[in-house]
Amino acid sequence: MSILYSLVVPIYNDGGLAEDFCVEFEKVFQQYLGKTEIATAVELIFVNDGSKNQSMQYLQAMAQQYAFVKVMELSRNFGQHIALSAGYEYASGQFVGMLNVDMQEHPNQIPILLEYIKNNDYDIVFGLREHRFSSAGDRATSYLFNLMLNRLTGNYTPINVSTLRIMNRRFVDAYNSLSEKSRYLPGLESWLGFKHGYVPVSHQERKKGKSSYNFKKRLLMAIDAIISFSDIPLKIVSVVGIFIAILGFFALFFVLISKLFFIDYQHGFASIISTLVFIGGLQILVIGLSGLYLGRILKEVQNRPLFVVRQLYNFPTKL
Repeated sequence: MSILYSLVVPIYNDGGLAEDFCVEFEKVFQQYLGKTEIATAVELIFVNDGSKNQSMQYLQAMAQQYAFVKVMELSRNFGQHIALSAGYEYASGQFVGMLNVDMQEHPNQIPILLEYIKNNDYDIVFGLREHRFSSAGDRATSYLFNLMLNRLTGNYTPINVSTLRIMNRRFVDAYNSLSEKSRYLPGLESWLGFKHGYVPVSHQERKKGKSSYNFKKRLLMAIDAIISFSDIPLKIVSVVGIFIAILGFFALFFVLISKLFFIDYQHGFASIISTLVFIGGLQILVIGLSGLYLGRILKEVQNRPLFVVRQLYNFPTKL
């Protein structure tokens, strides 16, 4: 019997949560499928994204204990979105999903999305958090970053979308055909098109551990996503450059007119220095921004593999 459902879970230093996750995951699918042995229909793919602790040992233990668990160990930390891309490439199910091991979106929400995508004409279905249990700071920064990304990338993903999503085989195959090395999942999911659906899901507090997504990682992800999906920053600095050039033209015109009419005035040292510092800073900004885009081009033309697999557990062969 072929695999019907593949769920991909990225792991970075939180493999210690895998045991509780597997227990709940098995219960959910035993009830959903109406049978005790689920390995013939379900695969749970853990992708160890270069964890620096004992996570891999926990994942190996789960692969030995549960027949439905498969583990992919990447050679280093490639980032969550590339780790998920690796899992998608190896997933064999007719429906492929992703969620986090922290169970803030509990596995019992998976059947809700599965039934919705099966009974409606959608290619990908996202969970929408009814209420988010996290600190006020996390909620604020997450909201601001999502809002900024939507505005600057043209991505119209709802602000309260969860990490849990389910895709059909057609959508996953289309995603796997993408060749770019810089991956920002919401942007790529939006670019692919197809039919998107949204289902309310419950969100709960994290029981163990601490999220590795801090302010710094969100900021770096935002910069990476914007550069990957938008040339708006270049347009903005171009408009600012034109505006400054116009101001400079009028300033020159003012100086010429004053000289022609023999108007004598004292130039302000502070204003001159301030103007030079401002223009110099703007030039550095433009050069730095251009360098980021050039770096992205270099990364693409180098055409290195998107990820490198160190070991596979419970995978018969590369699919």
